[in-house]
Amino acid sequence: MGHMEQQQEFQETPVTFTPPVHYYVLLTAPDGNMLGLDDSGQFVLLDEADDRVIWDRAPNGFKHIVTDKEISSGIDVDTCTLVVDGNDLTITVSHGPEKLPSEYLEQLQRNGWVCLTSVLPPDTVDRLQHTAATDHYEHLERRTDMPAVCQDAAVGRAICEPVSLWLIRNYLGTRDLHLAHPPNCISLAPYDGVSRVQGWHADIPYGRTGGADRKGPRKAVQRNVCISDFGKANGATAYKLGSHQEDSGPPEEWNPGHQGDDPTLRPYSGPDADIVEAPAGSIVLYDARTWHRAGFNHSDHKRGAMLMSFQTADVTPKKDTRPTCGKLHESVVYNELNAREQREITELMMNQPD
Repeated sequence: MGHMEQQQEFQETPVTFTPPVHYYVLLTAPDGNMLGLDDSGQFVLLDEADDRVIWDRAPNGFKHIVTDKEISSGIDVDTCTLVVDGNDLTITVSHGPEKLPSEYLEQLQRNGWVCLTSVLPPDTVDRLQHTAATDHYEHLERRTDMPAVCQDAAVGRAICEPVSLWLIRNYLGTRDLHLAHPPNCISLAPYDGVSRVQGWHADIPYGRTGGADRKGPRKAVQRNVCISDFGKANGATAYKLGSHQEDSGPPEEWNPGHQGDDPTLRPYSGPDADIVEAPAGSIVLYDARTWHRAGFNHSDHKRGAMLMSFQTADVTPKKDTRPTCGKLHESVVYNELNAREQREITELMMNQPD
């Protein structure tokens, strides 16, 4: 197929996010909890990343975004010492989100999806690319002898990214969540034009879901971590944005390959489909009822991603994540995670429906 024909065929509507010019910062204690201000303006350490923990750099220290209160602090590289509850506390200045968590939540509640553009710090993105064997590490073979979460602490850090976790819990109305399957760093190879491709589908309802249905309560949020830059040309995920509110899954005509014997018949790729283009390090959250499919990678390079599903307590996971969590606890990588990350990842992988 010629290049022009391909361009005519793939007419999905791009929704494009560009790297932010400004990020807020998180002030993180050694245990991973984040410094915030309570209603009375007192320092408080929190394990959830709501608006209370969002700061900006100021000429003489930091400004608390919600209250405008400023704290003066000398910064040595990316650490500083603050007096909290009468004790000196060493704080690390961490890469934060582009927007307030409440702004993201409003978008997620209104639209059923949101993009946290470039929310992961660059060093985490680099290590995820190494684990996925993409981008600068495309010459490497991706390791399959151990779970990805045991290969590099960056995988656990991405799973426990605090703003997206807060958003998912608020959207689903519960803190009690588990992962649907062990997280993995995967890559989408350049499309060869003949292989069977993933069709349109929704991840809820599926199988034994404890009564989940399309019109019932929210049961799961999918989280796509962009390990590589995600673009239309390199196979970014395709969605029908807003379809979480539809009464049914995708129509049969969107999946012609499912109807006959020709596996090369391609799923719908016209303008009623959407492609979220976002830079590496971005996290896309979407309601699990949203119709979606893998993209077509027309580039010459692999495109890396980490795909996760966060489910409410009554949904049966697709795969038991407890054995993987056991391997993580036995690995050296576990001790590279801070206490908040250890607690979060253990809860997300060990919780199972009764």
